[in-house]
Amino acid sequence: MAGLAYTLGKREINYYFSVRTAKALALGAVLLLAACHAASRRYRGDDTCEYLLSSGRFLGEKVWQPHSCMMHKYKNSEAKNCLIDKHIVFLGDSRIRQLFYSFIKIINPQVKEEGNKHGNIPFEDKFASIKVDFLWYPEVNGSMRQRIKSWTEGSVAKPHIIVAGAATWSIKIHNGSNEALTQYKINITSIAPLLEKLAKSSDVYWILQDPVNEDMLSESRKMITNEKINAYNEAAVRILNSSSRNSKAKVKLFSVSKLIAQETIMKSSDGLHLPESSRDTTKVLNREQTDEWKGWMQLVILIYHISGASTFLPVYMHIRVLVAAYLFQTGYGHFSYFWIKGDFGVYRVCQVLFRLNFLVVVLCIVMDRPYQFYYFVPLVTVWFMIIYATLAMWPQIVQKKANGNCLWHFGLLLKLICLLACIYVLSYSQGAFEKVFSFWPLSKCFELNGNVYEWWFRWKLDRYVVFHGMLFAFIYLALQKHQMISEGKGDPLFSSRVSNVLLFISIVSFLTYSIWASSCKNKAECNELHPSVSVVQILAFILIRNIPGYVRSVYSSFFAWFGKISLELFICQYHIWLAADTKGILVLIPGYPMFNVIVSTFIFVCVAHEISQITNDLAQIVVPKDNSTLLKRLLCIAGFFSGLLFFSAMQEQSRH
Repeated sequence: MAGLAYTLGKREINYYFSVRTAKALALGAVLLLAACHAASRRYRGDDTCEYLLSSGRFLGEKVWQPHSCMMHKYKNSEAKNCLIDKHIVFLGDSRIRQLFYSFIKIINPQVKEEGNKHGNIPFEDKFASIKVDFLWYPEVNGSMRQRIKSWTEGSVAKPHIIVAGAATWSIKIHNGSNEALTQYKINITSIAPLLEKLAKSSDVYWILQDPVNEDMLSESRKMITNEKINAYNEAAVRILNSSSRNSKAKVKLFSVSKLIAQETIMKSSDGLHLPESSRDTTKVLNREQTDEWKGWMQLVILIYHISGASTFLPVYMHIRVLVAAYLFQTGYGHFSYFWIKGDFGVYRVCQVLFRLNFLVVVLCIVMDRPYQFYYFVPLVTVWFMIIYATLAMWPQIVQKKANGNCLWHFGLLLKLICLLACIYVLSYSQGAFEKVFSFWPLSKCFELNGNVYEWWFRWKLDRYVVFHGMLFAFIYLALQKHQMISEGKGDPLFSSRVSNVLLFISIVSFLTYSIWASSCKNKAECNELHPSVSVVQILAFILIRNIPGYVRSVYSSFFAWFGKISLELFICQYHIWLAADTKGILVLIPGYPMFNVIVSTFIFVCVAHEISQITNDLAQIVVPKDNSTLLKRLLCIAGFFSGLLFFSAMQEQSRH
């Protein structure tokens, strides 16, 4: 019966609704929507997308979609044609200045953010007769009113477009007082009629204040809360909207940047201004670039291992640089995170340690291998803990604190000098090093064949490179903070002259090191020089890769994909690709070496990728964000490994 009912129903539907009927309905919908849009445009006027100013969706990096229309990405030639013979004025505080620079970079991408930050900034394109000015008026007060009034009286030429907004300075200098808000309402009420008068002949936009990331604000800006900003925005909306009598001569309220900031402000470096990523920038050593870097380095190291090229000293020395580059990235990446975020919680540390060590610990237990057998993971783990301890120990110095007082920068440099001194002492005192790592239970992790010499040798070989990475991160972030580098998409990192000089020096340094490494004859002597000079090759590559704007903006997605699973590739090669503790090659198809390598490589990469996904998923489960739950799990894990170590010690004692 059910089958019969279904068949009859299907026939009934097909009788009344066919493909031809569906096409007719679609045509009717198109005609109806076209008529509605035509009527809406006639009713609303030439402005076809009012939503562009007021509402929409943030779809991700640099993509904003207004409701009912699509945004056009203007080329500089198109922007010049639209703005020819126009005068545009940006009037307000540092947030308006940020919009000003983003705007003029559409006209001329080579513009640098230079000049007095707390002063007027002019821009002119004489060829297209475009004039754009930023006027520094951080408060809505009498001075701002006088400037606007001068445009309404006819004595001064009116700008064609005016973009204005201010509030955070009023909150800051009056310590967030209610009296300041009352005065703001009085002042904006006094300038509202002047703005409406200007709006009859010019396009006038009032920028509503973006939210802030309160946790990232410096001590001098702590009073700028989102609650205060909302109060100032509500006052501006209420007063400017109520002052209009003619809808066509209305000040346009620009709230889109506020909506975008709600999605992006958490990535802000100071908590007040929009992050660079939302302003079309490509940072030095951005995530895609470091993934690409790790990817091709890992592939080269894998080829080195499977080809048995370790007997060739020049090849060995170049591979040593690639390993050092991994550690350099460790120093750069983790230092940048702790310095910017100031996050020294247990959760972050446990996440990183779990991600680094989960697979290795499992293999140590299952394959009965010492932890030091997978030497690179212990190396990265120890250096991560050193970076963490350096920044977490008293006094904790992070970017937020240093922004309030530049003396903290010297305090951090003093910490780095102390770290360098400790590294130097341990590297030239094998006895002191062995005493540190020979204590039980540390010795169980760092001994290989009954002693810690191998661990000392591995550690000593790249002893300075993590410090170099930390120092590079500190210098780079300091230059970035003081706007001494340009990271706009396609822009050279420095001025043209400085960029050309540094690029030339980097190429010469890169080639010089390559020639030295290729002509190296004695492995012991080369290993002794390597910790001090490997940074030359690494820095040269970084500058060559990042100084030219175009080179910095592109990356290989192929190598970046491998870079995301580089840790798993390094560890899995011991048991899936290679054999006999890396002394041989895994043979799955005897008699066909090339076909064997192709098949085993395919399996090897697939397994590494799957393990990477499993590790990331497990990290979210095993390492909870709740501190009390995390502490209980850490105690359980500590008890489990204590039991393993005790059992291992009992086994060794019974053997002897």
